Amino acid sequence: MTIDLIINLTMAFLFVFAIAMFGYYFYLKYEHRKWINAIFHIYDDDLLDDVLLEKKADFLLRLHRAGMKEKDYYEIVGASVITGLVLLFFVYYMSLSFGMNIFIILLAVGISAGIPKLYVEEQTSKRIKRIDDDLAIFIDLLIIILEAGGGLNNAIDQVTRDAREVLGPDLLGEADRFKNEFIAYSSTVAYDNLAKRTGSSSVAAIVGYMRLSEETGIGVKSVFENQSKEIKAAEILGIEKQAATLNLKITVVVFAFILPALMAMMALPFAFGNLMPKF
Repeated sequence: MTIDLIINLTMAFLFVFAIAMFGYYFYLKYEHRKWINAIFHIYDDDLLDDVLLEKKADFLLRLHRAGMKEKDYYEIVGASVITGLVLLFFVYYMSLSFGMNIFIILLAVGISAGIPKLYVEEQTSKRIKRIDDDLAIFIDLLIIILEAGGGLNNAIDQVTRDAREVLGPDLLGEADRFKNEFIAYSSTVAYDNLAKRTGSSSVAAIVGYMRLSEETGIGVKSVFENQSKEIKAAEILGIEKQAATLNLKITVVVFAFILPALMAMMALPFAFGNLMPKF
């Protein structure tokens, strides 16, 4: 099997994959339209078994944790596949060495298959960090309202409505959804959904203490106060760790970049004198 055949097969596979992904995207976009149900007389629950429904729910949960929609994900997939195809066209039309061709093919396949997953993971980490950064302030605002005699639902409603200029939309949106689920469903459902949607270990810890507060009768204000202190202590500890490692980072930068430049500045005059022709 020659390298040209491998390249042609790989390009054909990626092309078919790109067409399939775009077709699946348009299918998801229009699957809930009424005319499809009117023609086929079927619904999503009839099309999907329990395993597929579970996979679909897990996929949507991962996108929600990343703050993305299906449209955003499939746009990233399409851009990754197109990038891979462009790299393969370079291999096909340019005369490169065998090793370089293999490297570009592997790079194209890696970009097409790996970039969407890496992008979702990166967006998830950023969203969790934004939620964790706003969590201490959000809890302090809840404590102020609870100390004034308000209930938990009223406190969450007040903060989500009036703190939009102080807190980010990620935590406020999750809090508002939690409040609605807490009223419409049982507290267990609301707690579980909040922990799953955010993916934050700090939020999961607060949910666990809120459950304990509900079971033991301990005031939720005390729970929030303790959690606020722990979050602030963890933030201070993180800042202290960064400050402790700062000297090491500066030392590495000095030895890697600044010191060679200084040595070159001192050595070049001597080298210049020796290299100049003598008259």
